[in-house]
Amino acid sequence: MVWNVPDVYRRNVERVNGEIATSRQLGDELVEVCIGETVVGYVEAAGPVFVALHGSRYDRAVEVAQSLTFDVAAAALLAHVRVVEHIATELAKPAPAPAKAGKQKPAATARVA
Repeated sequence: MVWNVPDVYRRNVERVNGEIATSRQLGDELVEVCIGETVVGYVEAAGPVFVALHGSRYDRAVEVAQSLTFDVAAAALLAHVRVVEHIATELAKPAPAPAKAGKQKPAATARVA
């Protein structure tokens, strides 16, 4: 199947964290999606379906969505990227400091008959 991505998708897909997400056609059925200079995934035509793949390398990218239109598949990919970035940011935060010993609640105990 040969398809051409409209020019609007080749230039700017949407903004992600202040940076413009862009795409460029790599072949007849494959489009690379970038945020800034970083490759975040691909959208591939598979018959009548556009498949969104997350990952910087095509051979290692993981399918995250399918759609009948390019723009919905690209938007799903970017939404997935936002979620992954948010989780990574939350996990990178330091753990909260433990409570002081005097203010802890006593542990629940089971009654033994």
